[in-house]
Amino acid sequence: MENVHGIPRQCHCGSQTIVLTSKTKKNPGRRFFRCGTTSGTGHVFKWVDEANSEELGLLADKQATFELDLIQLKQELIDMKKDISEIVEVLEGIKSKV
Repeated sequence: MENVHGIPRQCHCGSQTIVLTSKTKKNPGRRFFRCGTTSGTGHVFKWVDEANSEELGLLADKQATFELDLIQLKQELIDMKKDISEIVEVLEGIKSKV
């Protein structure tokens, strides 16, 4: 079962995943994630290189989101500073009239 994006840390059955190395002729030495309890249909199996590639993509997406959030927060901070300056000006005006 390979519908987990990125690094599978837990199998659908609840068991933690383990990393093993393939000894088949088709994929000798290739590392893979597998359910730590049971192998077979319905349990996690994923090649480590593919999982790592997907994980990097997920992290890049998160980073892009964080960057957009940071830009928005910086603009909100600029707006707040402007609002505070305007409030201070109004208060100074009121203070000078009292």
